[in-house]
Amino acid sequence: MSQVPDPIPIPGETGRTIHADGRKSLTASQNISSLSPIATKSPTSDRKERERKIREELILTHARRLLLRDGYQGLSLDELARSIEYSKGTIYLHFQSKEDLTLAVATAALKERADLFERASKFQGLSRERARAIGFACCHFMVMHPEYFNIELMLKSQSFWEKASAQQQNAHSMQAGRTFRSMHQVVIAGMEAGDVPRERMSPEHIAVAMASVTIGSHIMSQVPDMCLLAGIDDPILVVRQNQDLLLDGLGWKPLLGDYDYRATDLRIRDEIFPEASWLKDS
Repeated sequence: MSQVPDPIPIPGETGRTIHADGRKSLTASQNISSLSPIATKSPTSDRKERERKIREELILTHARRLLLRDGYQGLSLDELARSIEYSKGTIYLHFQSKEDLTLAVATAALKERADLFERASKFQGLSRERARAIGFACCHFMVMHPEYFNIELMLKSQSFWEKASAQQQNAHSMQAGRTFRSMHQVVIAGMEAGDVPRERMSPEHIAVAMASVTIGSHIMSQVPDMCLLAGIDDPILVVRQNQDLLLDGLGWKPLLGDYDYRATDLRIRDEIFPEASWLKDS
């Protein structure tokens, strides 16, 4: 039997050799690393992550309840800690400040609003009917979160925003972007269909105008003195009327007087938002 020649050291490559058949050996460290298992998350780390998410959701749920009851100025982190049966330090493990926590509560609500907008954008109909579906989603959100836009105004103040973490700021901006995209896409569809004149305003400007009229109308309809002076007894109806005034002013066809939008509203409710019990059949 012929003897297999010894492997020859490779010049300049410490610890490596070449065999007669051309195969190169691995270094000791390479051999060790090749035997190392692929890093995976342990069951313990998975469990801790689940517990962290559950705890954070608990904090947000109770914080929202306290914000509704006491407002931002009255929100007490000491009371929040007692209500969730954790220490105040535990809250700070999740949120770096009171502003950070409040922004997280608002972002959770804004995510719901973005979800509603995306549901509304799937409504099948004329472009203005689809815009009306977005308006319907706005009103449905108002019914679920009547306090949200008042908090939103506070969030936009520079002093508040700067005290929130970059993580919470980014999360909020991402959800705001989702709501804007839904409106913007419907406006683009209206322009492409020839329902919205292109020369008056850009689609971005129209989307901002739609949001501004809706938010402003809702906030004003929550002011008791204003409601008394204007004879407002149905805030949702006022918001919808102002939305129609804007779309008619933009020349978005069919105009309000030329189409049965009441039938559209009922179809939006039945097909997209069956849980919207605030819209009655009559």
